[in-house]
Amino acid sequence: MILDGIKKFLSDNLNGKNAVIGLSGGIDSSFVVTLLAKSIEKDRIFPIYMPDSNSPDEDLIDVEKICNFNNISFKTISIESIVKEFSRTLNMDDLKAIGNLKSRIRMSILYSFANRNNGLVIGTTNRSEYLTGYFTKYGDGGCDIEPIIGMYKTEIWEASRALGLPQSIIVKKPSARLWAKQTDEDDLGISYADLDRILIEFMKIGKFPESREGEIVSNLYFSSMHKRMLPYSPGEEPTS
Repeated sequence: MILDGIKKFLSDNLNGKNAVIGLSGGIDSSFVVTLLAKSIEKDRIFPIYMPDSNSPDEDLIDVEKICNFNNISFKTISIESIVKEFSRTLNMDDLKAIGNLKSRIRMSILYSFANRNNGLVIGTTNRSEYLTGYFTKYGDGGCDIEPIIGMYKTEIWEASRALGLPQSIIVKKPSARLWAKQTDEDDLGISYADLDRILIEFMKIGKFPESREGEIVSNLYFSSMHKRMLPYSPGEEPTS
């Protein structure tokens, strides 16, 4: 079973170190922290909730729910003042740029905490996000291990139901909370159900369907290729 493989992966790769994870109250981080709780001692798990002004009350409620579900504690560190200071200093007013900044600030907090607590940063990027580039380079894409990068979003929903995760987390619209009223599916321009269906087909036959949805996913995949590669170095040629 794939979950048994992920649990072994987590236990083997942590190898006695602590697990530091950003916990948002969303399905992916809730799913990963649950697998961690089934893989290693619970006092080695350090979830950190990092809200800002766009974080609704329901996120904190769901963070509390998933931690109670797994009998673990969490730490809250607001990034609001850090984001404001960065934005003021750099004269930033573009929503997307500020959204990426928030993700990179959260990554820096996680690594700071990991450095001081003999920890590794646990990523929460799923396969749907990875193949479409729906993550911030050196933000939520910055981590030490990625346990669910082989699972599509729809598979994570299914597995979360089987594990009995709180219903409010499972039915919540996926959102990175990078700006007000932002949702994943609005950003992607396609539902996760259609996205996963097309990605699974692409991974099997090597081409995207000739449809509006196929074109959307094709553009997402090829335009984000750089996110799935190491930085170029002298002598290397970009592949696309």
